[in-house]
Amino acid sequence: MADEQSPLSQADIEERIRRVGRYSRFVKAGLGVIVGAFLLALVAVLPANLDSVAAAVDAILLPLIFVGMGLLLFGIGMHLHLLHLNLVHQLQKQSE
Repeated sequence: MADEQSPLSQADIEERIRRVGRYSRFVKAGLGVIVGAFLLALVAVLPANLDSVAAAVDAILLPLIFVGMGLLLFGIGMHLHLLHLNLVHQLQKQSE
């Protein structure tokens, strides 16, 4: 994996792989913050704007976009997590 031109040694790569679970927890915590902010917007902002449909949509549109972007980032984070797990599997097979 690491050759003479790579700045990372095999030990550095294996150390970063050991921290993959922590990165996955950060991604899940970030999604939790985004969903929490959306729920807060639903509870705090939406009831004050229920006088018309346009005002209600306007009040909730930005939080919906926020949650959508959060779900996209969550998907990307989980994809990267799986790629790292695949790398761990390949390194374990290589060391056997």
